[in-house]
Amino acid sequence: MKPISLIALFMLFPLSALAADAERTADKARAPGAVVQKVEGESPFKRLMEEMWAKLRSYGPRLSTTDAGRTTQVAGVRGAESTASQLKPYWKGDRANDPAYAQEVDAFNKAQELADAGDLPQSAKAFDDFLKAYPKSTLKPNAQFGAGLSHGASGQKDKGLAALNGFIKDNPKHPLVPEAQRLIAELQK
Repeated sequence: MKPISLIALFMLFPLSALAADAERTADKARAPGAVVQKVEGESPFKRLMEEMWAKLRSYGPRLSTTDAGRTTQVAGVRGAESTASQLKPYWKGDRANDPAYAQEVDAFNKAQELADAGDLPQSAKAFDDFLKAYPKSTLKPNAQFGAGLSHGASGQKDKGLAALNGFIKDNPKHPLVPEAQRLIAELQK
């Protein structure tokens, strides 16, 4: 009876070691400090809103007014001819140093930051103020979309629908039109 027990023990020991090794490998695959959360309770509307904010941010302005004092260094190539003057390239349409444009971008970014912070009523007001202050802005389509999103997400469905319908009417070829149509369908439920 003892030899059979020993054989069984020697056969089971490697199997348990393999199982423990597999568990350690699975633990290493997870990021340190990772927390697994159940998201079933999150509403589809909330997920849609978060997706739309991400899309709006991707179409937002690329100007950061804090970069105005940035210095660029240029290195030469050994043996290349150098000039005594510093070249200052000009980009047609570059408004990075225009104080009025910087103020316009700051107003838009403020509205976006309020939305990111979860203060949707204030974000809606800031987008509405932006649209009144800068009616001919190149950021107007994004502000209209942001206003519709803010109003809709804060429970003001009528204002949200009006802003999104205005966005589609004014900008029928804008890349965010399909998202605006999805939002309209969701707000009409």
